[in-house]
Amino acid sequence: MGNFILMPKLGMTMTDGKIIKWLKDEGDMIEKGDYIFEVETDKTSLEVDSLYTGILLKKYYGAGEDVPCNSEMGYIGKTGEAIPELQRAAAAASVPTEKQSVSAPAAEPSKKVETKPLVVEEGSYDYDLIVIGAGPGGYVAAIRAAQLGAKVAIVEKDEMGGTCLNRGCIPTKALYASAKRWKNIRNADQYGFKVTGAEFDFTAIMENKNKVVHRLTSGVSSLMKKNKVEIIKGEAKIKKEHEVTVGGKKFTCKFALIATGGRPASVLKNIDAGVEIWDTDKLMGLKSLPEKAVIVGGGIIGCEIGCILNSFGVKVTIVEMLPSILSMVDGDIAVCLADDMKKNDIEILSGVTVDGIKKDSAHNIVKLSNGNTVTCDMIIEAVGRKANKDAFEDLGVELTPKGFVVTDDFMTTNLGSVYAIGDITGICQLAHAASEQGIIAVERMFGGRTKAEKQNIPSCIFTDLEIAYVGMTEAQAKEKGLDVRIFKFPFGANGKALTMGESEGFVKVVCESRFGEILGVHIIGPDASSLIQEAVTAMRLEATAESAGTTVHAHPTLSEALMEAFLGCSTGAIHM
Repeated sequence: MGNFILMPKLGMTMTDGKIIKWLKDEGDMIEKGDYIFEVETDKTSLEVDSLYTGILLKKYYGAGEDVPCNSEMGYIGKTGEAIPELQRAAAAASVPTEKQSVSAPAAEPSKKVETKPLVVEEGSYDYDLIVIGAGPGGYVAAIRAAQLGAKVAIVEKDEMGGTCLNRGCIPTKALYASAKRWKNIRNADQYGFKVTGAEFDFTAIMENKNKVVHRLTSGVSSLMKKNKVEIIKGEAKIKKEHEVTVGGKKFTCKFALIATGGRPASVLKNIDAGVEIWDTDKLMGLKSLPEKAVIVGGGIIGCEIGCILNSFGVKVTIVEMLPSILSMVDGDIAVCLADDMKKNDIEILSGVTVDGIKKDSAHNIVKLSNGNTVTCDMIIEAVGRKANKDAFEDLGVELTPKGFVVTDDFMTTNLGSVYAIGDITGICQLAHAASEQGIIAVERMFGGRTKAEKQNIPSCIFTDLEIAYVGMTEAQAKEKGLDVRIFKFPFGANGKALTMGESEGFVKVVCESRFGEILGVHIIGPDASSLIQEAVTAMRLEATAESAGTTVHAHPTLSEALMEAFLGCSTGAIHM
């Protein structure tokens, strides 16, 4: 019995391939390893070799045709053998066989949405596009739309830049940078410096944070002016398509893009009067440091804030309801961070919840589900974010059960002229994801974009040991039944990390065993947020672990740890 030739899946985002040409004709003898056809994917073209020896008995597709991944496109067998007749399937089987490369989705797939056809009424609009929300999704979308020739307005009720620039990414990283510098001063003796009498001024630290924020928000306003995007200050309401109201004044638009972001969620109950609960937005206006702080939530924000406060001498306790902190990251990474935090005297109470909070004359008393209590001066709730829906609650856009806006791959809602991006979609609550979604949306509106590539989205966590990751964790890969190879390379074996005095942590690579496809990369240690981009690029260009590992890296650099981890997943690490 012969074997089918399948259209291989040559990358994580590939769904089909176009046959450029067949390199063998029906009746030709094929040896295993012979090139049999040339295929064009969404990124490149290449020749595909045969996994079998035999006669090419049948071609089910011809040159120029698109073939779904994992579909039968030819048949190799023996002379005289019956040739199977196939109904050419519209889609490939979802379960990979041993003949096929294995890939994982780059991100959460877009929801299925029934989009109402866009009917543009005759007549003119005030704007081609009105963007609601000037965060990293909204303002980037506005700029790109203007570049494409659209007349654009952006509505913002607060400061330009949204949560990211004003209360999230940027201010927390400014505080993180100050915390790292203070740690270096405290540990200066290991580099041969004797520092006595050093102290920090928290007011000055917060002023520096404010200067950085102001510079960037001013920069966004300048970009709007440069690109001729009109800024409309005020709170927007959109109750029907093609119309946005701000402060009682109506503006019409061909398209509307909702980018209203999110706000801190809250789950705490049974709180005594007089107890002050700080959320992560409010924390950016902190005037002085507490002596003891309880952080409810051991996710990304909770761990980042915990490490910053700890660096400045605050006694930090993190309460996390799940069995471990950072449940979204690779298990080895979470364990490594937890160990480092404990070494720095951060207390982690996992598997418990807060049952109530009382206040005595001087302190807050946090009662836990296990019956224990924790006394503190400050309580910070960091349990995630929920969508800001005030601007469009009466519009009629479809929502998920959790209250996020449903979109298709181009970020279109069920209303054909209304698009939604960023935190309100719940797809990926990261600034850079919102920016990319905004670009996809406006290029669909004004550039005729016909394809929305699902890219791998990297995540970065700015804890004392920096974390960055992209793709699947080891557990996720194994849950999918994939045959994977894992390798970890420690920064303790990297020369540059040793010279920096930052040898804690490692690079972990998860790859598919047979073809060496990189499925995930996870880094904890120095400058992880910058290092991860090499992995993101390698995965987008469909590099194998071997090709990434055999690429020459400069010495001495932290990036050599990535090189060694890729080699460890393929031909073998050199310095392990």
